Amino acid sequence: MLGIWGGVTGQFVKQKCMANGIECYGPEVADWTRTCLTIKTKGNFNETELLGVGPKIGTSEYQTFLDNYSNLLKKTSLVSLSGSWPQNSIGANYSSLVEQAASLNRRLFIDCSGNLLKDTIAMNPFGVHINQHEGYDIYGLSNPLEISLKPSDNCTISAITYGEKGLYLYDGKKMVHAVCKVERVISTVGSGDSLMAGLLVASKRNYSLMDMARLGAACGAANCIREDLGMFYRKDVELLMERCEVNLVTI
Repeated sequence: MLGIWGGVTGQFVKQKCMANGIECYGPEVADWTRTCLTIKTKGNFNETELLGVGPKIGTSEYQTFLDNYSNLLKKTSLVSLSGSWPQNSIGANYSSLVEQAASLNRRLFIDCSGNLLKDTIAMNPFGVHINQHEGYDIYGLSNPLEISLKPSDNCTISAITYGEKGLYLYDGKKMVHAVCKVERVISTVGSGDSLMAGLLVASKRNYSLMDMARLGAACGAANCIREDLGMFYRKDVELLMERCEVNLVTI
């Protein structure tokens, strides 16, 4: 995992990753990695999020990050870029990362939001994940089928998630809809990241579009049924894959 590790909280995240066998790379900075809190309540608005402010990075930290990225890119065939950039005044963004991956024929998936998402799609990544809120923000559309078609001129795979309505996956030729229904949702926080993980594994294994959608939807749903956020278990995924409804969609 490549990231920018900020202060005490950054070290905490890094140590947790390493304890689970995940190698970590990237610069360390003084400002703390942001803390995000999700407060659960009962009622129509059952979750409230408090999102902290992330660290600031300068030229030297950014260059260290780029150097690490270039070295790691030579050793991998698949790249996932997720989240927002730390605060900076040096124009740090995903553009050069997408260009480097394309120059080495690496599959690169992007999962972010706002102008960063819009700008990165224009750089022609291999795959992009957009949820319904992000689709409305950048395209002004609410229909997942219409949103799915929008980025197709710039990417090979577009994945549109629509909450409990499931995943719409489009490869420029075929569109697949996959939905995994669960009896009880504990929390949806981290489900988008979990779904993305399933899509990445499926791409690495060269799954068909339908099997990619099945695994992605199952991973996203598996996150909903556990207290751990952004975590899922193999046995849950395998069970949900059996229950997952996957169908071709007429465009």
